[in-house]
Amino acid sequence: MVEKETLGGQPWQMVLRGNMECLEYLYTSGEYSDLDIIFPEGVCIKAHRLILSMKSPVFGAMLMGPMATGKQLNLPEDPHEVFRKLLDHTYLDRMDLESVEEALEVYALAHKYLMEPARKTCLQYILSNLREEMTLAALETSVVHGDKELKDKCIEMLNRDPDAVMSSETVFHLSKETLRNLLKSDDICFSSEAVPFKGLVAWGRAQLGPEEEPSGSAVRQKIGDDLLKEVRFLNMSCDEFVENVVGTDVLTRMECFHIQGAIRGADLSNLPEDTPLNPTREGRAPKLREREELSCCVLDLDGLWEDYASSSEVILFEGLSSDATIQLHHTNIYCIGFYSDSGAGVLSIMDGEGKTISSATSEYDDFTFKRPAVLEKDKKYRVVFYPREDVSLYRGHSGGSRRVGDATLSCSLGHMCEFYIWEPTSS
Repeated sequence: MVEKETLGGQPWQMVLRGNMECLEYLYTSGEYSDLDIIFPEGVCIKAHRLILSMKSPVFGAMLMGPMATGKQLNLPEDPHEVFRKLLDHTYLDRMDLESVEEALEVYALAHKYLMEPARKTCLQYILSNLREEMTLAALETSVVHGDKELKDKCIEMLNRDPDAVMSSETVFHLSKETLRNLLKSDDICFSSEAVPFKGLVAWGRAQLGPEEEPSGSAVRQKIGDDLLKEVRFLNMSCDEFVENVVGTDVLTRMECFHIQGAIRGADLSNLPEDTPLNPTREGRAPKLREREELSCCVLDLDGLWEDYASSSEVILFEGLSSDATIQLHHTNIYCIGFYSDSGAGVLSIMDGEGKTISSATSEYDDFTFKRPAVLEKDKKYRVVFYPREDVSLYRGHSGGSRRVGDATLSCSLGHMCEFYIWEPTSS
């Protein structure tokens, strides 16, 4: 930081080198400041009209256009700590972010004032540091600001354990539009359509005021029929529908009667027009055919034990492929070190584009996918593990392969794993 005491009594224009040092001095000293920015609680930050106008068309119009006011600019809706981060980037071309939560706040403010370089800096920090507990908050930001790159990252994170995320209390803080995006998405692999429905009902209950009756009709009013129609009831079995939907009283008895008939295959054209039913029978993940016989495959790898810290991203297998389409159902990771109560972690199968096609959570080293992962013939996949505690894994220095029935499962690099798969599909 450039301060007056470091100038040796000389004019700063003669001592400082380069434009960045001069800008830093103007910023930290307030020299030549022609703008007082006033925030809540009387906080004042000195700035320069020209510098802000150079980085933001919004500030350009506010400070240099015909609507420009005097020396004082009031920003009653902006937290001064967050705005200070924007000024850091504006003057110093850098931003020290300490958390994803902070980065999301600065991102929103940068978007508000059309400060694109600062927004991109926040975005890259979020993409690199996003963790499960902040995924829904980041998804909310992506929906509000129309950021597809951030939204795709959030969907990828959600797919590590979508059932757990949709069942968490973080859902309560989402907007209706973000919930609509979750319900409309074909890329989120819930184990059952009952999962998003129950999350939606829990969200509706959370919106009720302390004086409001927590009845099914009151919850439905909070949800709204437009949002309820995004639920794909036709993907449920009749048993699932009765167990998870009927008892909530969110639907009327007559609506339940008609929807159950539709689930059984009744003609949808006979349904009353106001029935809150999404007519699609398409699932959020490939429909899988069950197989009774399981096969076992252990990939032979020659390597050593390696240690990994909790919350790290561990690539278990790179270039995992099969010469026939198979359905991966269960895997056991050869590991040591799972001792705490927090659980072993999350295992995700990703395709060549980095999208999660299935995931599993376990408290030990055995992982069973609620929805078997379909590995298509000759396509390459990545198996990624997110440990919830420190762990040691047996890392191979070379790939391996093993014949399983009529298929061969192989990889380029990986850890030692035991795979249980469904027999190859006819496709």
